Amino acid sequence: MNYSAAVIYNRQKPSAKKLASDVALWLKNNKCRVYISDSHSVKARKVDFALSIGGDGTMLKVIRVFSPLAVPIKGINLGSLGFLTDTDAKEVFALLKHIFDYGIKIEKRVLLNAEFIYNGKKIKTVAANDCVIRSLAGGKMITVNVTADKDFAAEYKSDGMILATPTGSTAYSLAAGGPIVYPNLPVFLVTPISPHMLTQRPMILSDKNVLTFCAKNKHNNGKILLTIDGQENYSLPDGVRVKFSLYKKPLKLIKNRSKSYFDTLKKKLNWGI
Repeated sequence: MNYSAAVIYNRQKPSAKKLASDVALWLKNNKCRVYISDSHSVKARKVDFALSIGGDGTMLKVIRVFSPLAVPIKGINLGSLGFLTDTDAKEVFALLKHIFDYGIKIEKRVLLNAEFIYNGKKIKTVAANDCVIRSLAGGKMITVNVTADKDFAAEYKSDGMILATPTGSTAYSLAAGGPIVYPNLPVFLVTPISPHMLTQRPMILSDKNVLTFCAKNKHNNGKILLTIDGQENYSLPDGVRVKFSLYKKPLKLIKNRSKSYFDTLKKKLNWGI
């Protein structure tokens, strides 16, 4: 089979650009059509698979660009953490050879769809890790009313709220006290950041739920900051309502057959060391 592939790299890492060039050459020598770009300039296009070369930040950008086209994605880690990018530079060519010999094996995960009004326009955006709501004035407490479907769940007074996917359970949500969730489970996590009430703990909800956050802020002229995957930021007015639901298409990650999720956890979190 003749594949087509996108190779996306972090332009701030010289080693990423060099590896991207080497990977692109290998792919072309194996009769694969190649689209190569840095993550800042990348445009969505339909290919058989996409490679992200950098760290988790690069991978998150590639996911948001290519997931709407249902493109399988693999992250090659040149960063410091690498929960999403579980294959390193030494393994990439063995992985590619396995793909060309045996086909693409994928793992499906849920993505978040966030909808809200921004500057008078309806915005729909996708998150792979999390969406975070907090005050635009740093360190100020906000109030967030959470509704699950048509049921009022709770009023949170906290530094902010995190809505995370299982993929994002090892990111900001974990730092805020949320649980680690096996990544292919069909659930969402609601994690308050430093809640005023210590009894308000993280919750795990079904991906079939539609959640609405209504955020209010009496500080900084009532401005609310919504952050998508730590990369997209929106300044929103007091009383803003943000609706979250399962994105219509799953995230497709190319499996690394030599590693399990628990191998990644043990390595990245230093378990057993």
